[in-house]
Amino acid sequence: MLRHGLVGALVLLLLALPRAASAQRAPDLPELKREYPGSGPFVCSVLPPAEEPDGDERARAAQLATDANQAMILGDLERVDVLLQQAVELDPISADLAYRHALVLEDLNRAEAAMAEYCRAIDLGVESLGVTNSRERIDALYDQIRARLPLAAQQAFAEGLIAADDTLWTDAIESFSSAIELAPNWADPLYNRALIREYTGQLRPALEDFRAYLMVVADPEDADAIAVSQRIGALEGAASVSTPSPVGSLALGIMPGMGHYYSRRPLPGTATLVAAGTAMAAGLAVREVTVLCLADVQAGGPCPPDQIVDEITERPYLWIGIGVGAAITVVGAIEAYVKAKRARDAAESLTLGPEDGFTIGLAGVSSSGGRLDVSFVELRFR
Repeated sequence: MLRHGLVGALVLLLLALPRAASAQRAPDLPELKREYPGSGPFVCSVLPPAEEPDGDERARAAQLATDANQAMILGDLERVDVLLQQAVELDPISADLAYRHALVLEDLNRAEAAMAEYCRAIDLGVESLGVTNSRERIDALYDQIRARLPLAAQQAFAEGLIAADDTLWTDAIESFSSAIELAPNWADPLYNRALIREYTGQLRPALEDFRAYLMVVADPEDADAIAVSQRIGALEGAASVSTPSPVGSLALGIMPGMGHYYSRRPLPGTATLVAAGTAMAAGLAVREVTVLCLADVQAGGPCPPDQIVDEITERPYLWIGIGVGAAITVVGAIEAYVKAKRARDAAESLTLGPEDGFTIGLAGVSSSGGRLDVSFVELRFR
């Protein structure tokens, strides 16, 4: 009874280990964008303290501001923006420069960038200079942004956040897709949908969303835009890495462990090689020798050498050892094929993804949930 209980406990433990491992390996979903025009009043972000410039930097910033005034007289707003951007980089603690730059960004219809610069001006104490309308300008710009977003798009975005919080990924993707259709120039639902698609393994659509996000975002210097560009590069780089051939892994797997070594998995290869070799060696090592003796000897006693007629050597476990070794080899080859197939499918999904149509497949091997499936003919409709 104790033996059966122990076996049952081991079986339950083995069944629980893959699930626990997969749960431990599951990546955390990156933080979704949640604030949007209409979700509440605009709140300026907390800015890190800026370094105080030296005298030379202040002088150069002042000269750039003077050049910006001349460009303003000529009506060249783009030139004014460039000059003031350089000025605020040289003197990042000047509230006056930040406010003047915000006014130019507002005139250039770059509402989000203008709001961020107004917030910086307030943080630097522009109101102490007698300028008290920064908050009103921020609210006015925020109202303009809110007016550009249809109410239905805002509602769909909120529903997507609720579904994502409940881990209803399909519903979240559908809601964010609705928000994108209703407001094509709204970047936030594209960003959220890309994150969820990547998290759920839909890597090709996720890459498309990340690229679309960069096209919609007006400011290429935006921190999220830079992070998305880096993420796209990482995903595309992973797609370019060559993966071992599943068929090659299966073919080389007829030699114990070679399929694993070919697919760059040496530890399982060594384990397969040792297990198969041990089983075959054990079958060869166990021998039974029958001696035909002319003399009468006691049971188990030795026969005099001159009375030995013949010696018959048998290996009763030879075929069992060979069979076990062959079974280990076959299972190892199949496992190497499955792992190589998964690696190739994951890489191809980065750039190819599923396509509509009808496909026919020949013999194949797959595994899911601890079950091994062998198919001879596969028909697939997508």
